[in-house]
Amino acid sequence: MTSLEALTGWGRTAPALTRVVEPEPSGVAVALASGTGIARGMGRGYGDCAVAGGGTTVSTRAMRTIAIHDGVLDVEAGASLEEVMKVAVPQGWFVPVTPGTRFVTVGGAIASDIHGKNHHRDGTFGQHVEELDVVLANGELRTVSPSSDPRLFWATVGGMGLTGVITRARVRMTPVDTSLMRTVTHRVRNIDDLMEAMVRADDEHRYSVAWVDTLATKKSLGRSVLSLGDHAGLDDLSPKQRR
Repeated sequence: MTSLEALTGWGRTAPALTRVVEPEPSGVAVALASGTGIARGMGRGYGDCAVAGGGTTVSTRAMRTIAIHDGVLDVEAGASLEEVMKVAVPQGWFVPVTPGTRFVTVGGAIASDIHGKNHHRDGTFGQHVEELDVVLANGELRTVSPSSDPRLFWATVGGMGLTGVITRARVRMTPVDTSLMRTVTHRVRNIDDLMEAMVRADDEHRYSVAWVDTLATKKSLGRSVLSLGDHAGLDDLSPKQRR
């Protein structure tokens, strides 16, 4: 499928007219052969990182096959984290890193090397990728891993699509017992107390995020609401929830 569209990033600024193609994995090389191109998932990147103004924007949304075996996700790059979790969570697996929205693709998560609220514990998304397929600008399909070709692998992870178009990946998932979270919320007086609370929480909780009041002044400067979370186990649930 090919169309001419005016696209923007998530910030909806500086729209650019671009030729949009949505190939199957086997058609990516042909799409790139037409000239300047960049990959695009669901368009949640800030700025114009997924728009090739005057060139070709390669949408990955036709590549969405999902499979999980022994805790390893084998997925095409256009599948969203939401689509992955609908398959994975009922089987007892959760994505290792999720950003502030589940409406991003796996390919975009790798290309942006996204971080989540568990960054202090689990690092970025790329640290959980075992291998990936990338189509280079010359049309060559390469399967790379941290051990087989670390230079190309780590240039592609966080490379914002500049090494080529990611078409498939294998990702190590996080085991979970339930689909629920156990959460704790603290109100914190100021920025100093917040920093101390977050340092303490890093050892006790997998996820943490603070909402900071940047308008507060004097002794209340940086007052915050600190939210902490962990995946709930069966023992955390009420009898009704277990059923």
